Amino acid sequence: MNTALPRRWEHAVVTGGAGFVGSHLCTALLDAGTAVTCVDDFSTGRPENITALLERPGFTLVQANVSDPFTVDRPPDLVLHFASPASPADYLRLPLHTMEAGSLGTRNALALAHGAGARFLLASTSEVYGDPQQHPQNERYWGNVNPVGPRSVYDEAKRFGEALTTAQADAHGTDTGIVRLFNTYGPRMRGYDGRRRTDVHPPGPGRRVPHRHR
Repeated sequence: MNTALPRRWEHAVVTGGAGFVGSHLCTALLDAGTAVTCVDDFSTGRPENITALLERPGFTLVQANVSDPFTVDRPPDLVLHFASPASPADYLRLPLHTMEAGSLGTRNALALAHGAGARFLLASTSEVYGDPQQHPQNERYWGNVNPVGPRSVYDEAKRFGEALTTAQADAHGTDTGIVRLFNTYGPRMRGYDGRRRTDVHPPGPGRRVPHRHR
């Protein structure tokens, strides 16, 4: 896999860096010579995802909830906000935590980036389209959403995060970007977490596949 970065970053802060996608980002950044500060409260991220990184030069772990103000040891030039429950099993179990990560967590990560003059990237999701009537979706499509449905805590947290990121850029000139991740799977993804690719085999004894619903 080609993990070459389009430019050289000196210090990146990755919120949710112990998660499935975040831990791969931490590895890719370190491989490219970028110092990395991983911020995670391990509510859904797993320590074993970053165990191998703890001994690598340039890697720092800050155990913190991004919904609360947090600090890092030196200013970053890149902030990647990936902290949020993403599995239906997790965001249905942690509804308020999910909404806070998308609102307060986004605000705090944006503040860090703005104060340091850093590039900010928000990890959003295809779930912002809700139950789409258009396939495939493009960025001009606004979606078909239910703001009070069972999955709304995740969908609306990400939609708010996108709106806040856009408002921050418009109001203060912060260098921001948004990426909407669609179905993503691979190494370090937990089995039976409610996303399609992990549900292809029946659960083991005493385990239950979470029900997916809109």
